[in-house]
Amino acid sequence: MSAMDLQAMRRLFEVGALSEAIIAPAPMESGAWVLMVERRDGLLEHMTVARTDRQKIYKSLESVRADAERVGFRKVTLQVA
Repeated sequence: MSAMDLQAMRRLFEVGALSEAIIAPAPMESGAWVLMVERRDGLLEHMTVARTDRQKIYKSLESVRADAERVGFRKVTLQVA
């Protein structure tokens, strides 16, 4: 798995390189979420804090859904376990 920020994800979405957005529980953080995208080549990318390699942790489902929408996705997959 690799990492990219919102701008990079948006560019890949615009050229059709992303197939799915996945919202998953953040590892080792109760009640927090992460956003991952699956590329058409099968690789997973996780959202990072802008201009860093640090994975972005969301405190609410609404905020992670909003970033998925900013990327361009109108539908997301929610992992619960």
